[in-house]
Amino acid sequence: MDGGGTGTLTGAFARRLSTLISARPNLPAICAWIWQEIVRQGDHVFLWSPVIFGCGAALYFLLPAEPVAFVAWAVLGFAAALWVVPRRLGLPRSAILGTTALALGLAGFACAKLRTEAVRAPVAPGGAGLQTVQAYVVDIASPGQGGARLLLAPISVSRLAPVETPIRARMTLAEGSALPDPGDRIELHGMLNGPPPPASPGAYDFARDAFFEGIGGVGFALTPPRILPLGVPPPGLSLTFAVNGARWTLAKEIVASLGAERGGLAAAMVTGHEAFIPKTQVDDLRAAGLAHIISISGLHIAIVGGFTFALARLAIAAWPWLALRLPGKKIAAGIGIVAILSYLVLSGAPAPAERAAITAVVAFVAILFDRRALSLHTLAIAALVVLATQPEAVTEPGFQMSFAATTALVGLAEIWPRPIREINSPW
Repeated sequence: MDGGGTGTLTGAFARRLSTLISARPNLPAICAWIWQEIVRQGDHVFLWSPVIFGCGAALYFLLPAEPVAFVAWAVLGFAAALWVVPRRLGLPRSAILGTTALALGLAGFACAKLRTEAVRAPVAPGGAGLQTVQAYVVDIASPGQGGARLLLAPISVSRLAPVETPIRARMTLAEGSALPDPGDRIELHGMLNGPPPPASPGAYDFARDAFFEGIGGVGFALTPPRILPLGVPPPGLSLTFAVNGARWTLAKEIVASLGAERGGLAAAMVTGHEAFIPKTQVDDLRAAGLAHIISISGLHIAIVGGFTFALARLAIAAWPWLALRLPGKKIAAGIGIVAILSYLVLSGAPAPAERAAITAVVAFVAILFDRRALSLHTLAIAALVVLATQPEAVTEPGFQMSFAATTALVGLAEIWPRPIREINSPW
């Protein structure tokens, strides 16, 4: 995963691109230049693998109709054949590069389809009217314009057959309703419909994000929730209830300790629960363009992982006996991984935080294997892992902008001149 040599390659690529633009060439010259770059960067094809893989996933999301599930397995098998057969036959290097790129694109397409089939769940039909919903409270969702919201695991929904009942639903509570705790079994009356489509062509598609989060219904309650006897929770949710219950209890303790003015923001930063932030603070943050810091994402993961790594390494270095006998940097990297994963669970593991955690963990793993933590190869591995586990991320501007910015910074760091200093230079 060492990024050696990529800095020189990036600099040469930039110089040739600048020359091409200044010369204002015609279409044949541009095509010839692209082919030359493909040949030149053949040894660095791995750096382009997440781009090609993502293009395959994006192609799936552009399809006008949903293919059958068998197509994914057929495409995946064909991709494996394209990867193995040319190498076994000893084909020329240019042919192997072409088939490898095609195999990566097909693998991205197949991964996106398989992910869709894995998360497929019932979606509540619209127009059912007033309904009675009995459900377990999975978590306290971030409040919306209408007020506090709950993430529910419905047990039964009136006027819906069991096969039509969504496995997750998000409902806004009636004004003035008390918030239940995660794990409570409740009953409420309200309206439950499927997630709404985009408001206009090309606008934010909430229905797609809800589909991949398993949310098959959204709505609002007309009555406060009524607590029911707990009963037997659905299989597999006991651990989720325990974790989210601990997060909710910690959030309430933070607010009780610091007060509503400071505790609400602190609770959101620690546990991901935004229910205690005063509305005036949210409006002020939005007006200042800082509302994004409330949501747990790459900034928070970087702070937790970076500070933990630095403090652990400093503590080991401050003990000479230990520093001379143990690899302090690797131990600090391992502690950083534990801190990141622990914070990910504590924050509720939102999708942006999951992607940031994957990137940070890959960087720390590179340290454990004596590789550079900040290199284009490490970044390519992180992007591949994210796309393989969450192919739908390729459609999100957050993923695109984050990796584009990080790639630019890492590429600049690799070509930036580093003056050689003497070992005995003053501190």
